[in-house]
Amino acid sequence: MRRTSVLNGARNVVMSGSTVNTANTINYNVVNAMTSDAVIPLKPNSSTRFTGRTDVIAKLKEHFTSPSDGVRTRKYFLLHGMGGIGKTQICLRFVEEMSDHFSHVFWIDASSTLTITQGLKGICNLPEAQSCALDGSLESALLWIGALKDNYVMVFDNADVLTPEELEQYFPPGLDGNILITSRNSAMQCLTSPANCLEVKEMAESDAILLLFKASCLKIPQTNDLHEKASEIVKELFCLPLAIDQAGAIIRSGAINIKDYLGIYSQQRKTMLSYPEFRGASKYNRTVYGTWELLYKEIQQRTYSADFDQARAAKNAILILAIFSFLHHDAISEDIFSNAAIQKCQTASGLDFTPGEFLLPLASSKLDYRLLPITDTGVWNKLIFKEGIQILLSFCFIRLGAHDSQYAVHPLIHAWHRDRMTSKERKEFCLMAYVMLACSLHKDFYQQPYSFRRALVTHVKANVQHSRTLKQHSYFDDASAKFVWILREQGYPKEAEIIAIKVLDVRINILGEDHQSTIWAVECLSKIYRDLGKYAEAENLQQQCLDRKIRLFGEENLHTITAMAGLGHTYNKMGKYREAEKLETKVLDARIKILGKEHPQTIASMGYLARTYDSLGKYAEAEKLQKQCLDTRIRLFGEEHPYTITAMACLGETCHKMGKYRDAEQLETKALDARIKILGKEHPYTITSMGYLAETYRSLGNLGKYAEAEQLQRQCLGARAMLFGEEHPKTLITMEYLALTYKHLEKYKEAEELEIQVLSGRTRIFGETHKFTIQAMKNLAVTYRYLGKDADAEILGVCVQEAEKGM
Repeated sequence: MRRTSVLNGARNVVMSGSTVNTANTINYNVVNAMTSDAVIPLKPNSSTRFTGRTDVIAKLKEHFTSPSDGVRTRKYFLLHGMGGIGKTQICLRFVEEMSDHFSHVFWIDASSTLTITQGLKGICNLPEAQSCALDGSLESALLWIGALKDNYVMVFDNADVLTPEELEQYFPPGLDGNILITSRNSAMQCLTSPANCLEVKEMAESDAILLLFKASCLKIPQTNDLHEKASEIVKELFCLPLAIDQAGAIIRSGAINIKDYLGIYSQQRKTMLSYPEFRGASKYNRTVYGTWELLYKEIQQRTYSADFDQARAAKNAILILAIFSFLHHDAISEDIFSNAAIQKCQTASGLDFTPGEFLLPLASSKLDYRLLPITDTGVWNKLIFKEGIQILLSFCFIRLGAHDSQYAVHPLIHAWHRDRMTSKERKEFCLMAYVMLACSLHKDFYQQPYSFRRALVTHVKANVQHSRTLKQHSYFDDASAKFVWILREQGYPKEAEIIAIKVLDVRINILGEDHQSTIWAVECLSKIYRDLGKYAEAENLQQQCLDRKIRLFGEENLHTITAMAGLGHTYNKMGKYREAEKLETKVLDARIKILGKEHPQTIASMGYLARTYDSLGKYAEAEKLQKQCLDTRIRLFGEEHPYTITAMACLGETCHKMGKYRDAEQLETKALDARIKILGKEHPYTITSMGYLAETYRSLGNLGKYAEAEQLQRQCLGARAMLFGEEHPKTLITMEYLALTYKHLEKYKEAEELEIQVLSGRTRIFGETHKFTIQAMKNLAVTYRYLGKDADAEILGVCVQEAEKGM
């Protein structure tokens, strides 16, 4: 019988008749010369701190005790999951609880062919086996086990490195008995069938907290503060049993107080998860990081294999895991690699951005093609990538994601792999991931699925944060501009602003202020300022941009018209509706003349002008343009395109202002449902739709819609405060509308609290004489009247009069 593959480690079982006996050391004086001199395998006891897992143990009991329908057959079961998740401890506890059910328990350390061979040879030294005159070989042990007619169970623990075919060679012959396997490799289910396997996942939080107190030797607290502290710790450790047990060992030693654990952990995570004195209850006497390090070294060892394909796959696995470590840990899509593979050093770098003819460094020139081979037809050949992925899946370093061709890394493994790198390696692989992300966004962004862009921004944010932590100062013009664009599109203007300022500074220094790329960088930053409610800064930059474009291109150039449209949009946001109307009318006429009535930019101009008409109270003109815009977008893009939904939402808002509340409700409900489906609940456009619909519900309040309005407005306020901050104009207007709803519901105290915040914020942003600030004063004065605070209302009334004089 050939044996292949080698690792290390071993634990053992002692059988006396049909009873399982455990001991630290057992020595036998072997009389039979043919008997093996190997040590009898010992099964360790389960940890006294074992907690929870009742559902998994119940599943095992159900499987191994259920009748076999009269058919003689052996029962198999696989427990699989990542290292440190508690598979071994579950099996130990299960075997102990089922001691009356199984006639024999054979516990085999299956971490390598060597440990399996040693365990099987040791079984030959059991008194019951010796009575059968075994020759001491593993073959004789398997034959003896297979000949047993009793209900034995054979546990192959830690079968992580062997293939299913290699492990199967060690199954005893016959159809009797039971086999239980623990492995990180879910592919072992081919030995048991998919129905007879179970993935062991993180503990329930309540069980994890109990385990922490047991491991710390602390009494279950009677006060909430210590319980909350324990809850914070187990959440930070993602309810991973070995990590929690190890944390408990550190606290138990007196090295760290439970209240100080998280503060120290945040600074010394690597030390606390790898320190050899704090191994917790690991059967194999390993730390959390040590558990994963051992497997990683096995992959490294394979890179030296004489088998070229095996060595290449191992190298690719190591490279993939390194890149994954500098992306977000969840929803890592193959599309990132596929899109990057067909990147051909494009020079366009973002929304209206054209880098200065290679005067600026480009990320696309740094792309590493080791994982990105292209077929003759120009398609990514994913075979090499998949080879590496399969190794990482088999070692449970990654898992399959929620959708096809997506992968996820457990957050602690994600952190461990970065922690094990040198400073130089961290910078190298962080940059590699940065370039991969940048090159996965192509020149024509809108030609790539929105769902891809929505998923990608999470990885961009994570990588940018890693880059800052590592003080990665390398500047790549195409990557920076792309990241500005996607962060802004996906509703992260604060993050976009930081990068956009750097883009502008670099382009001014290298290309000069009048270079086309620099002007577009100015324009992009101005739009971000507008998103952030920094209207004065936005207006200033956009006026500069327009002046430069008129000077360089003339008034009727499309670039100039685009700058004019941007300034008009900012005027609208600032409440300068007449100025906005003048510019937007000019823009619409020019685009109709140059581009035609159905060009997307022309339709966009219709929408902007319609919004300005709406703000000026020209509702009939607004409605006419918006219907035209909506009909054209449905015809060109379909009903579920983001542009179509925007037109639908704007028409709904105008219907609302015209008092057509039922029409508004229908349009706004449809827009909100579509945006939740396509963009997600937290996208700024979805939140805007929430706000529009809430306002319509408030207007329909006499029909019992105030409660629905309050619920939506509270959701909208929470989302906007988190996304933009509490003093962003959009957040303040949501507060204002929610306060109005509170007044309809006679919740005057709640209304007062919000309106004070609105007035304070608007005074700081717009000044005391701005119409938005004056409206906030008026709203608060009314609330003071409801509360009987007439003196305060009078004071505000005087302030309103003074402010209106200064307008």
